[in-house]
Amino acid sequence: MIRVLIADDHNVFVEGIESLISGSSEIEVTQRCYTVASVLESLKKNSIDVVLLDISFPLIDDGLGLCEQIAKTYPQTKVVALTMHDDASLIKRVVKKGAKGYLLKNTTKSELLQAIRTVHSEKQYFNESIMHILLNDEPRVRKSMAGVGLKPNLTPRESEVLTLISHGLTTQQMANQLFVSAKAVEFHRSSLLMKFGVPNTALLIKTAMEMQCID
Repeated sequence: MIRVLIADDHNVFVEGIESLISGSSEIEVTQRCYTVASVLESLKKNSIDVVLLDISFPLIDDGLGLCEQIAKTYPQTKVVALTMHDDASLIKRVVKKGAKGYLLKNTTKSELLQAIRTVHSEKQYFNESIMHILLNDEPRVRKSMAGVGLKPNLTPRESEVLTLISHGLTTQQMANQLFVSAKAVEFHRSSLLMKFGVPNTALLIKTAMEMQCID
């Protein structure tokens, strides 16, 4: 069972999100918190797998600070940001603070459950609307970086993994071809995401092509 904590200062929203999750056989809301302090106290006392966090809690800086604190103090607990803000710069700030997913508050039940399952399985989750926002915003930044030659310094192995990712190979296929474990491939993938400053594989490939790191 995936244990979920909902963190929001609006009771109506907490109840609404809980109603979307209710009925799931694999996900359970075990904690409901309305202040930053109560979230931290709850995490100390309970084992939580996923935190659904309103970034405006009550101010954006409060939510960002809490997100970063959870990511650093409780790395096994994954944060999914739930917000009304669809600003690309905020999405990127949230990801940098450690969130593994980002959803708008008008999300559907199926999207919400999928996001929880995805981050719980050590992956990131961004739905189509968030990906569209990021893809439309990122090129300006990436092109300016490429224009001044700010290519990341990659190891030979990272370059190999990047090329195989661009060819569409799965993690296991890459592991087999490179004679390493799947865990090692995921490590290199994470390193590439960090070096290119992007949240997912789609943006990694797009950025690497724009910087002429791959053909």
